[in-house]
Order: sequence, then C-alpha cells, then structure tokens
Amino acid sequence: MSENFIRKDDRAAVYYLPDVRRDTLAAAAKKAHLKVVQVETTPGMKSAELLKKLGKTLDFPGWYGANFDALNDCLSDPDCLPAKGIVLLIVGSAHLHKSDPEGLSTLIEVFQSAGSELRRHGTALWVLIDSKACGVGELPLA
Repeated sequence: MSENFIRKDDRAAVYYLPDVRRDTLAAAAKKAHLKVVQVETTPGMKSAELLKKLGKTLDFPGWYGANFDALNDCLSDPDCLPAKGIVLLIVGSAHLHKSDPEGLSTLIEVFQSAGSELRRHGTALWVLIDSKACGVGELPLA
C-alpha cells in the first residue's frame, strides 16, 4: 500500500480491501496520522447490531440512535471524528452480506454519502470492507 495514496483525502471512499493488505494499509494510515478503527461482524449479525457496535467503537455522542440516519449524521459531522480523518475497517462483512444484505447495502450507501460530505470539510473517511460488495471497488495499490 502506498502511503501516498492514503494521504490523498480526495480519494477517500468505500473500498474492498483483501485481508492480506489490511496490516500494510493500517501502517500507512497511521503514518498519515489517520485514526484506524476496526469493527468486526459475526455470523448472523444484523445491521442493527452493527450500528450499535459502530456507535460504541467510534465513541459517538449520547444522542446517537444506532440507526442509519444517526450514523449518517455522526459520520458527516467533522466534530464527531478526528480532524485529519479515519480509516474504518469492517471485518467479517461477508457475515452481514449473508444475514442482512439489504442492511449492508444501506450501510455502504451511508458510508458513501457521509464520506462525500466530510470531503467538503477536509476530513477523510476511508471505509474498507473485507468482502466484495455491489458498487464497491477494490482499493487501488497506488
């Protein structure tokens, strides 16, 4: 993983990242002073459970309602995230794809929307999932 790629905030988006590249990406992100957060899904997990887990892991404010609208509000608000940006690794996304494919699709849409909004504020939101999903390309090498 090129450290220069992760520094290009305008390229921050939702990508598929194969497991074999995760450690390299995490190291590059830390060198770029981005916060790296990993959230794991489990077999049978539904999006509602993942939304709660995201809120706790990302330390969202007390008003976070663990729903897609609240997730979008928190992720779109630069005050809820580190100033430079964040790399969110979703591990086990195949579990969610199997147990709640519509939820995964909506989650990806929220990540994409929030990422677009944050770019306007100069904050990067990189969301990397570990399984292929419709509308999500693979993270480029450079």
